[in-house]
Amino acid sequence: MTTVDYPTCLRDLIESEIFGEAVSLALLEVAKTDRDRYHLATLLQLETETKARLRPLLYKYGVSLSEKMPLEHVGGIVQGYLDGSWEDFATANIEVVNGFLSRFREIAAAGPDEDRDILESMVRHESAILRWFEMESQGDTKGSLDEILAELQYPIREKV
Repeated sequence: MTTVDYPTCLRDLIESEIFGEAVSLALLEVAKTDRDRYHLATLLQLETETKARLRPLLYKYGVSLSEKMPLEHVGGIVQGYLDGSWEDFATANIEVVNGFLSRFREIAAAGPDEDRDILESMVRHESAILRWFEMESQGDTKGSLDEILAELQYPIREKV
């Protein structure tokens, strides 16, 4: 278990969204199918909207809003997607997302009641991504994006 120094730990939240956005953008550039493209665009939208929702919280506590951070792992994630099946890609990401979810729960537990709504939204956000990856990894694709879509203010519409 890592330490939770609230509010400094809020930087972990924004960096997860910056990283998720960078990964989503990179994957979108190499999407293998229209379905993958839609799912990745939806994930990108979630990361972008969540990043914007976090800014007022970080600003409130004087936590940096900078988007500068190491992104060297993005290439490996893209290569993993390109080298395997969609199901393999989803499976490979379950453990990673579980790690983020654990961290977000720690941060939510450490935060004051006045920040509870946004902190709990981060837990819902990561839980939605986990559900998506779990369903996709098992080939259970019907409704796999539903929880992510429920979190969006401005959802991407699937092309028909």
